[in-house]
Parts: sequence; C-alpha cells; structure tokens
Amino acid sequence: MPYGRGVNDGASRGPYAKGVARRAEILRAALDAYAASDRSGPRLRDIASAVGLTEAGVLHYFSSKDELFVEILRARDADALGRFDLAKSTDMTAYLRETTATAGLTKLFVDMSAAAADPTHPAHAFLQEHTAGVVLLFSRAFPQVPHDRVPLLVAAAEGLQLMWLRDPDVDVVGSLLTLVTALAHGATPES
Repeated sequence: MPYGRGVNDGASRGPYAKGVARRAEILRAALDAYAASDRSGPRLRDIASAVGLTEAGVLHYFSSKDELFVEILRARDADALGRFDLAKSTDMTAYLRETTATAGLTKLFVDMSAAAADPTHPAHAFLQEHTAGVVLLFSRAFPQVPHDRVPLLVAAAEGLQLMWLRDPDVDVVGSLLTLVTALAHGATPES
C-alpha cells in the first residue's frame, strides 16, 4: 500500500552527495529487483550485482539489512504516489491490481508488517506512518465508506495480500471492492 517519504534525490553537493546518489541508485535497483521477483524475492547479492557492489558494499549505505528493506518499501510508496492518483478509486484499484503482479514486493511488505510488531524494529515507525497514510488515501478513494470503517478496508487489503501470497487464485481487488460495497451499504460484522 502506498504512502511514504520517498527517496532523497541526491541534490546535495560534495562527497556526501555521491553517497546519497549511490544510496538512491541501490534503492532503485532493489525496488526493480523486488518488483520483478517471485514470491521468494531477490537475493541481496543480485541487488548488489545490479549496482556493481558486494553485499557488504550495499549494506555500507544502510544501518542494517532491515533498514534497506524498509527503505525499499518507502521507495515503492513514493513510486506509487508518483504514478497513481490514489485519491481516485480507479487509480487505487489499478494500484491494488499491480500488487498482485509484484509478488516480491508484496512478500517484502508482509514480512516487514510482521516484523513491525516489535517496536524496536526499523519497520515499526514506517508501518505506523504507512497505515495512517493508507487510511487517508482509502478515505479519499472510497468516500462512500464511513470513515470509522476505513481501517477495516486497510486490514482487509493487507490480509488479502497475505492470502494471495499463499494462493494466487485469491482475488485481492474483487474481494476488497466487495467489502467496499458492503461497508458503504452499512453492513457490519454483526449484520
């Protein structure tokens, strides 16, 4: 689900600018590798090879492998925000369909979501920010759903993505749109 700060464009000057630019290059290569990968995701050595570094060289630009993973997700969110108007239900639907074409990124998101349960994990703060942003975007994309029910959509979208990773026949978008209709018409778990 898209929301995040984005990647620094490296507009600084001097030696630091080279490091910022190299980090951005690594993130772009990692984002591309995850987007093109299957459910197992790419290996760190594949990302390193794409940018002409060793695995240790890639991690030199990040405090840990988990920080790299979180920054890949931030880059994914920034990329989605740049390509889609996620306040429109048609673009939100197109983006959700895209998640089922990028199994590696979806798995990375699910893995980091689970890791974020630990408040000391690098994904914890990111996922809090991400979820708040997604609630806002879903509220705008699906204004027919009462605001207090939008978190159900977010939870369903994340759960459906996890189910899809286990079973590619799960219809993430169709199921979510069915829930949108039900919530818009006042259906609740008690109904």
